[in-house]
Amino acid sequence: MSLINFYYMTEEKLDFIDEQNYGGRGAWFKGRFLFWGSGFKKSVIALDRVRTKINQVMLLLAWLLILIGWSSLLAWIYYSRMDLLAHPLGLLLFWQKFHPLISIFLFSLFFDLFLFYRSSQARAAQKKLNYHLFSDEKKNSSRSQKKYNVAAAYSSPGLKAVEDAYLLAGKLQQSEVTAIHLFRILLRFKEVQNLFIRLNVDAKRLVEMIDRHLVKPQDETRSEPLHLAPALEELLVLAFTDAYSHKQDSVDCLNLVSFCYDKDSRLTEILYELAIDQNKIKNTVAWFRVNRRLLERYKKYRHLALMKPGSNMNRAYTAIATPTLDHFSHDLTIQAKYGNLDICVAREKEINTIFETMSGGHNGVLLVGSPGVGKSTIINGLAQLMVEENVPKFLQDKRLVELDVSRLMAGADASTAEERLLTSLNEISHSGNIILYIDNLENLIGVSSGSSESLDLSEVLAESIGRHNIYCLASATTENYSRYIENKSIGQVMTSVGVKEPDTNAAIQMLETKVGALEAKYDIYIVYGALEKAVLMSDRYVHDKFLPLKALDLLEKAAIISSKNSQNDPAQSFCDAAAVAAAVSESTGIPLSKVTASESYKLLNLEMEIHQRLVGQEEAVNAVAASLRRARAELKDSKRPIASFLFLGPTGVGKTELAKSVSEVYFGDEDYLIRLDMSEYQSPDSVRKMIGDVDGALGYLTEAVRKKPFALVLFDEIEKAHPDILNLFLQLLDDGRLTDGQGRTISFAESIIIVTSNIGAVYIQDQIKAETPLKLIQQDLINNQLNQYLRPELINRFDGIIVFKPLSEEDLFTITTLLLKKIKKNLANKGISMKADKDGVLILAREGYDPKFGARPLRRLLQDKINNIIANKILGGELKRRDTVVINSRAEIEIVKATDL
Repeated sequence: MSLINFYYMTEEKLDFIDEQNYGGRGAWFKGRFLFWGSGFKKSVIALDRVRTKINQVMLLLAWLLILIGWSSLLAWIYYSRMDLLAHPLGLLLFWQKFHPLISIFLFSLFFDLFLFYRSSQARAAQKKLNYHLFSDEKKNSSRSQKKYNVAAAYSSPGLKAVEDAYLLAGKLQQSEVTAIHLFRILLRFKEVQNLFIRLNVDAKRLVEMIDRHLVKPQDETRSEPLHLAPALEELLVLAFTDAYSHKQDSVDCLNLVSFCYDKDSRLTEILYELAIDQNKIKNTVAWFRVNRRLLERYKKYRHLALMKPGSNMNRAYTAIATPTLDHFSHDLTIQAKYGNLDICVAREKEINTIFETMSGGHNGVLLVGSPGVGKSTIINGLAQLMVEENVPKFLQDKRLVELDVSRLMAGADASTAEERLLTSLNEISHSGNIILYIDNLENLIGVSSGSSESLDLSEVLAESIGRHNIYCLASATTENYSRYIENKSIGQVMTSVGVKEPDTNAAIQMLETKVGALEAKYDIYIVYGALEKAVLMSDRYVHDKFLPLKALDLLEKAAIISSKNSQNDPAQSFCDAAAVAAAVSESTGIPLSKVTASESYKLLNLEMEIHQRLVGQEEAVNAVAASLRRARAELKDSKRPIASFLFLGPTGVGKTELAKSVSEVYFGDEDYLIRLDMSEYQSPDSVRKMIGDVDGALGYLTEAVRKKPFALVLFDEIEKAHPDILNLFLQLLDDGRLTDGQGRTISFAESIIIVTSNIGAVYIQDQIKAETPLKLIQQDLINNQLNQYLRPELINRFDGIIVFKPLSEEDLFTITTLLLKKIKKNLANKGISMKADKDGVLILAREGYDPKFGARPLRRLLQDKINNIIANKILGGELKRRDTVVINSRAEIEIVKATDL
């Protein structure tokens, strides 16, 4: 059973050839050679246009005469009202009255018949695409009958567009008509204009850019007759196959615009300049197509729905009453009949699988998929198809009924619940016209009365399905299926059908069906860029939900933001990619600049921004910045982390400070740093602490990254970790993901991984004193030192291994100055000034440095020699507001009292 797809289908690959015997350039399609066989002449086109105008004038005159005729009849009734009141039956014999007004009316009836005839002809003419010619390739096998002129299938607007493109090329003295001429003409049509409005393209700018390429040649004479370019002939045939694939009555402008993109290099470059590619055009065309199809389907659907019963009886009135089932269920086919269910799109594969499974003798089908992927929507789509009777014969004239498990259980003990379910199943079996659906099937398993009495109702259901007494559909999440259903009897009698997350295009298509409701609800206008951005950003930043639900949630949040903004500025009523970016920031906590600012700009200025808070370590900062730039340029589509580094060096030289700086600069805030001290993970149960376990305990690492996937993860002193922890790093660095104790996959694709270690610290200090180049030190560390602690396969997975050198005296002086500036800032808040002599600062720097601990003791030294003394003087009243603290050349504190006011 095949279903009509609302969207563009997979295009059939056509091989174009030149066959003069068959009519020119074309391609074989379903046993017929398709070609464009309509020649153009200006005189013929002009004559057709005149004929069209004459027909329009004739129709206008006909309508005018009809209006006059009916007005004459009403006027006669008005003037004869007294006689008609006396003889009411006289109105039925008005045609026997010899009155000028009656004669005019009778004369106008001929034009009524004329208009009826013309409208019937017009409706028949709209169905130009003859599908019967392609239904059997063996029929009509003669050479002449195998040809098919696609021009015969073009609608009036579509044919007019091609003709106008021919006239435009002739006006410009071109030798051939190309796709850019056709595209320029298509922009005159309202539907195509609306399409580019949805793409948020400035139509005026687009027209201007195209017109700059459409100029007359300097040589006014054409070297050859005007003809269609081969690429345009291919386009016209492709538009036909597109219309055929979508079961259209004729080829229209949307079919044409879908294939213009890559048929003219000039047009391709113009659209590329406007950030428009073929995929965006086709997705937006699909959007328009679905709206049109939904309208057509609604009309057809309402007509077919009239034949569907509005109660629990089938059309043949052979079904029995089901009072118990009706009390504990909802009839989805009745809801579908009145248009109360969501439209299901891009799920033809899953619905066809359901049909094939049930046709193959399986009475139970279980939809298994993650929450939010659209399992219930598939059931809604099935209900709608059942209303249209567009289903296999065994499902026709049936009801699709959803069992309300919560109502079934309400106020009942286990035995009562079993009795209710058995009665409902018996009613279904005897009725013969019911398909049962159960959402979240696991709710039937392990029902308890609250005491020792308990019952598994799924066994009751499994027995009925196993005996082929009923047809049953159900759904369950992947996790619950594995945990509760797979090994039960119900899992054995039901055939599982996987429902996966849709791909990007399918998710965009699903969002397109929701746009109308969102626009009406929030009084905004949603452009295509918002849909695409919602899908891409939700896939990138939202990891605890699934497509299309998470994209729809994000789009609705963007719609709310646009609606609020439009209250102050009506121009903000457009919901675009920027609104989606704001919604991402609001819902995930990512700073807005992280989403909208250019990452390349950030990375190009990374060194300068880091050095605003980190002193020295030029080689390390340059290496980190270069690795981040390289990772983003080369591995942008990878699932691996953004970058991963191993920092080596003595303690107190700035390894952790550099990690904090990268977090602040790259992610926008130091709060995006997740720090794990590996000295806390030395025991055998460290892996459980880090990723959690099946008993429900959450892992510190996995839970932190699950909640904040866009972060810098710092593993401090990796050499102290238990060996089992190091095995986790292999998967984390290579695949960019870990599986936690609950079976959830945690993505590290938006994280930066930094691992610090003191391995080889003494060696580094000795080699720096010996003035050995850092590159040689780094190479020797990798080849000789690290292998003693870390496995080679782990070492090779880091994007960069960076060696930190011991701090120089100049670095220490700068660090001391920075720390004193912080003290100065705190004193300024109390109205106290501070000055420091350069020699005194140098003394503090020297005293605060320890080769074993780097600059770490410096902070404690300033606390003891500066902060503590200042605090005592403030508390003792010796240091007051407007006074000045001076650090003299001996690094001692002096107080300079302020002058009296």
